[in-house]
Amino acid sequence: MTRILTAAIAGLLIATSHAAAQQGGPRISTITVQGEGRAEVAPDHARLTVEIVTKGKTAGAASNAHRERAGKGAELLRGMENDGLKIERSTFRLNHFRQPVPAGQKAPEPEYQAVTSFALKSTQLDKIDQLVTAIAESGLFEVQNLRFGIDDNNPGIAAARRDAIADARERAKTYAEAAGVQVGEVIEITDTSPRVLRDMAAPMAMRASAGASMEVSPPDVIPLNTTITVTWRLVPGQ
Repeated sequence: MTRILTAAIAGLLIATSHAAAQQGGPRISTITVQGEGRAEVAPDHARLTVEIVTKGKTAGAASNAHRERAGKGAELLRGMENDGLKIERSTFRLNHFRQPVPAGQKAPEPEYQAVTSFALKSTQLDKIDQLVTAIAESGLFEVQNLRFGIDDNNPGIAAARRDAIADARERAKTYAEAAGVQVGEVIEITDTSPRVLRDMAAPMAMRASAGASMEVSPPDVIPLNTTITVTWRLVPGQ
């Protein structure tokens, strides 16, 4: 666990509460500080996108030939469930390609592509290499991408958030002591982290043709970064 102590928006805000001012109440002094936390966590899953692509001179020819290939591909993937591979979703589309024709030249025949795309997930990372290899060598699939990631309930995420709170508290104490006051109770906590991508591309070609052999392995760790903004009440120093 590594704490990043780079200053972001740490500022000493001696502010008057809007609500208190409207009601004629006492002035409330506060300090708002942004804290950052970091953790490095081993991935707990892999996500893989693969496609079956069938070409034809007409939409019907491409679709009819594709139907059998897509069925074989789905059966192959379902057979890998015991090795931790799960089909999360599948989609079908029909593409029509027509090349521009230079003046005076004969137009080429149009091409149709029937495509079934499978979104896959595996939690058995020790088997991911053999799974990807089997898929690529089946002669049915094009491997589009492979990413390793961290689930939302991974304990490393909570650890990074705690680190961010500790960082913010330490900053607030430093500023408050320099101003001759003390940090009181927390008034507000805001998670200001963007929706961080908690995944990492695999060290492999992002696209591999059907039948190609490949070798993949998960990264040792995936870095996590969180940002939290906290407002404390300031009280007189002793």
